Amino acid sequence: DDEHEGHGILSKLFSSCAGDPKGSVHRAWGITLLFIVLFFAMAFVEVATLNKGDGSLALKVASVWTGIIQFIMAILGTFILKRFPTSFSVGFFLGLVVIVAQQNLVLFSTFHSYAHGTAHANHIFANLALSLFLIYGFFALILGHFRESVVTAQTDSRSAKSDVDDDATYEEMAR
Repeated sequence: DDEHEGHGILSKLFSSCAGDPKGSVHRAWGITLLFIVLFFAMAFVEVATLNKGDGSLALKVASVWTGIIQFIMAILGTFILKRFPTSFSVGFFLGLVVIVAQQNLVLFSTFHSYAHGTAHANHIFANLALSLFLIYGFFALILGHFRESVVTAQTDSRSAKSDVDDDATYEEMAR
């Protein structure tokens, strides 16, 4: 019953979105995309400031790698939500969103008090990472709550052009 209680809390939280659940998920992804673009640009600005201020090679690689991951997330998420919203792909994407959100939380804690480079750029990068953590978290909640509305119905293989019984064994089909 804890599952239904949690579902009830999300139902109350997203009650204003219940009229257009698929549109609400797409709008939430659109907002997420805006922050991804900002973060992607800021990742390369962060590398430039770390180059000027004797920054760690590991943190330069981390900021570039994270920028690339965010870019891949934008493409993959848009493709899954717009073109390929099967149960598996939406579930895969939901898991990926949670993992990348946690990565952004780690980046926030790493870059927030980093002394090399420009402190201002480090704070902007860290705060964008924290913002993306929160936005990804919200998006994961709304996608998880409305996933049935986003997932396209699979075609029933028995009614589509074929009379083949998918559960039949080879011997039964050979008869």
